[in-house]
Amino acid sequence: MVTEDGNGVPSPLDAVLSDPTLTEQERANIALVLHFRTVPFSERSKYTIAGFKPTRVGMANLAEVKDPAAPAYTAQSIPDRRDEMLAVIAHGDRVWAIWNICGTHLGDMYGLPPTGRRLQVTEIGQWRIEDGLITEAWFLVDELALLRQLGAWSGLPQPEHESSSASTKAE
Repeated sequence: MVTEDGNGVPSPLDAVLSDPTLTEQERANIALVLHFRTVPFSERSKYTIAGFKPTRVGMANLAEVKDPAAPAYTAQSIPDRRDEMLAVIAHGDRVWAIWNICGTHLGDMYGLPPTGRRLQVTEIGQWRIEDGLITEAWFLVDELALLRQLGAWSGLPQPEHESSSASTKAE
């Protein structure tokens, strides 16, 4: 599967894919998840049970606060999206992974208009596989990093430094 970067350097997934303790089923589950992460959203239903919906979407907090009329996340939100897999673990019918979402914010996303900014945010996911199909999934995106990179979060006000307040008191 994914074994090298463009420079011939082994990927972090090599150790997982060559782990002799994995069962054939665990290898098949990893292969399914890795492939699932590469196909367009419009084709993902081929790899899930009928009516599949993730237990938690990655940007759940943004989904909760967005205007109901605003679009959620779509393929146009980050049309050049590339998921850079960092690690994968499999045990029985479950697969866990961590990856970076890389791309350019060119479409509406949870009420955030396109910014044209490049982004790289971390996401983790867990899948349960049964009979070669994804039956459950759970995702978590670093939404604060996403908002900061898109310029939509200025952060909390900076507290006064204790040293400046101490010098004021001494005067």
